[in-house]
Formats: sequence, structure tokens, C-alpha cells
Amino acid sequence: MTTSGLLLLPTQEALVQRLQHITSYSEQLLVLCGEKGAGKSTLTAALASELEDYNSALIVCPQHADSAEIRRKILVQLISAPIFDDERPLMDTVLRIQSSLKKPLHIIIDDADYLPKDIWAECILLSQIQCAGKSVAVTMTVEPNFWRTLMADLTDETRSLLLQVTIEPLPSAERDGLYQSLLLRSQKTPFIPREIIHKQLEKQNGTPKEVVDLLTLALEAPAVDAQKQSFSAKVATYFAVIAILLTAMWFAYQYTSLTDSPVSTLELTVEQAAQRQKANQFLFNYGKQILAEYFEHRQWLATKNTAKQQANALIQQQVEADLVTETEVVETDIVPADNHTDVEVNSSLDGLSFQGKLPKAQAQAIAQPSQIVERDNTPAKIKGFTLQLVSVNDKSSLSPILTKLAQETQVYVMSHKQRYVIFLGDFNTAAEAAIKAQQIQTEYRLAAPWVRKWADLTDYKRLE
Repeated sequence: MTTSGLLLLPTQEALVQRLQHITSYSEQLLVLCGEKGAGKSTLTAALASELEDYNSALIVCPQHADSAEIRRKILVQLISAPIFDDERPLMDTVLRIQSSLKKPLHIIIDDADYLPKDIWAECILLSQIQCAGKSVAVTMTVEPNFWRTLMADLTDETRSLLLQVTIEPLPSAERDGLYQSLLLRSQKTPFIPREIIHKQLEKQNGTPKEVVDLLTLALEAPAVDAQKQSFSAKVATYFAVIAILLTAMWFAYQYTSLTDSPVSTLELTVEQAAQRQKANQFLFNYGKQILAEYFEHRQWLATKNTAKQQANALIQQQVEADLVTETEVVETDIVPADNHTDVEVNSSLDGLSFQGKLPKAQAQAIAQPSQIVERDNTPAKIKGFTLQLVSVNDKSSLSPILTKLAQETQVYVMSHKQRYVIFLGDFNTAAEAAIKAQQIQTEYRLAAPWVRKWADLTDYKRLE
């Protein structure tokens, strides 16, 4: 689906809608966090195009930019009058024109890793004031390493003014769809077979850049063999030219020797030596010029060979992986499928030790520490709504939030794509959920919850 000319994948479109919701209702500075190539620039551009009710400013922060340059890039998009002082803090300028603004403000800064620290401070303060009846919305994009460094430098009070949203990896189906779409646009035949590509896509971390890099590798590798043939012909031509030049130089030398007069032998010998040196220098320079393309082509060929080696390595890696998988299947078939045989068990799961005899099926389950015990994930009200409060990678991070919500009776912990999510409440309408969301923010000082339909959560697994 496109948003103002931008091609968005389904998960990207859902994330843009979530960012738009947070922008409209949250009073925190929004930080979109993702690895390089995760699609941060695409998402922020789509977000800027969706906020029609806002006066928006979208900038990309360059490296080594000073504070005045950043302020100037922001203000020229927000203020129609060209008269402002880019040496003054953003807060001073916005407060001065606050009464004349007809729309709320939204400032989006991409690559905020390069942003000066004083602009970070000014933007945090801006997110706490209002213009045209709404809080000034500020959205920034950073990489995870910078986010961790920034959090270490801030106080607890300042951290509460920032809200992090992480870009989730693309599902395997979307990676494959993106690859096929880009391949059709290229109108080329890939060197690596489709089966190998599909398995490599499943092993990736899930960023759009990885898909593009894999497609580039698949398309460029076969060009190496085609260039080798023309390269051999060029080398033969270059050496033929050198041979002709050397032959011409030899005949010139012989002709000079035969035409030398016996009179004033010393003077003619010196003159011949000068001419010979000049001719040699000319031939050297001309040969160097002729062979320059040869050496450049040789360096280019070395780079292409590296691309082909990488492609062959991917194929060899997949073949070995398939052989290992087949071996494991054969070994598994040999084991008797008797799940009722008692097995000696000595295991530890989540810190609880167990020793004794169990049926074989149960013993195998306990022997896997990473297995999560799940129950029926069918929501109580499939047509209702609920509130998403927290989404984390580390299960232990749920404890502080669950402690805060100890008095609440409808708290659900679910798992989805290696993340743990806390939901609160069952509501008949979205309006009821929104009222509860305001209460949650006021009572527990949490970020704005996300109102979600139970019907959209069938893939989430409820945990005991």
C-alpha cells in the first residue's frame, strides 16, 4: 500500500498508524529506534505525510551539524515569516509566536544520533508545551547503540519524558514479498536459486536493507563470467600493442646506427643517446596510458570475484545445512516413538529443580529450558477491545509493570514473535477503552496505552 507515493509493507503501515496515535495523544518525546537499514527514514516520511492537521517540519540531521543550522532547518518549515534568530533556543522562538499559530506543531528529526546535545534538550522542553490546544509533538529516529548511551546520561526524571518505540523485524512473508517485488522491477534473472534465497531470507534479522543486499548479490554475481571473456581479448590486444611499439623502437635504433657518419663520432653518439632516452620515455608513458585500463579492469574483476565467492558460499552453506537436517531426521526416525516409557529426569526450569521419573513426553518438555507453557489464546470477547501497555524483549522486565498493576483484575501477559506484551481489560467499545487509558496514565504514570481489537490478537499466545 502507498502513502503519498511511499511503498509501505503491512507491518510498516501498522507502525505508522501507531506512531500517529501516539503523536496525537502522548506528551512525551517519541524516539523511533531501529538498526541501520530498518526503514526509519521511510517511516518518518510516511508519518509526516499522514499528519495533515499538524504544521510539520521534517529534517535529516547531517554529521557535524551545529545547533544554529538545525534550528534554521526546523524554523523555516514551521514559520512563514523569515525573521527569526537561529542563535536563540527553539523554546524562545516558539513561545514568541505561540499565540499566532493556527495548527499544532510536529517536529520530525531523522538520524538524531548526530544531533547536538543542546538541541536534544530544547526538543525535550518543547514536547512539554502546547500550541493550538495540543502538545508540541517531537519524533526522532536513532540506532539502538545511541539510545542506550543516551539513557545512561539522563536522569530518571528526564527519561520519563521520552517514549521509545522499536521497529520490529519484518516477518518472513514480507521479506519474501519485498524480494520478489524488487526482482520483478529489475527485470533480471538472479544467479542464486529461489530455494536458497528463501532460506537465506528466513535467517536474516528482518531489515529491508538485508533484502536489498541479498537481491544485489543474486543479480551481480553472474556478470563476472561474462566479463572474463572480453577481458582476455583486451589483454591480448594490449600486449600486441606493446610488442609493436618495441619492434618499432628496435628498427629505429638500427636505422640510427646505420646512418651515423664516422666523422664527429663522439658528438653523434651523445645526440643518439639523447634521442634514444626521449624515445624510451615516450614509449614508457604511452604504454602506461594503454595499460591503465587493464589494471583498472583487473581491480574491478577482483571485486566481482569476491561477489561470486560470497554467492557460492551461500549456496554451499545451504547445502551443508540441508545435509545436517536430513541426518537429524534419519536419526530421529530410529528412536522408538514410545511416549509412555518412564525416563529418568534431572532438570532445572526457570530456577526450579526436578529429579525423578516421568513419562517420556513430559521428560522431553522439561529438558527444553526455553519452552514457554501456553494456554488457549482465544480472547474472552473476540469482538471487544483491550489496552496494550508494554512490549519488551526480556521477560524479567515485566515485573515492575505487573507490580504496579497488582490491583487490576484483567491483566493479560502474552507472547508474540519473541516479545512479551501486557494487555489490560476487556471493553465493548473503543470509547470505553480510551476512558480507561486516560485513567491508567493518571493513576500509574504510564505512557499512552494502545487501544487494540481482540480480533487482531489471534496470533498472540496468552501465558500462564
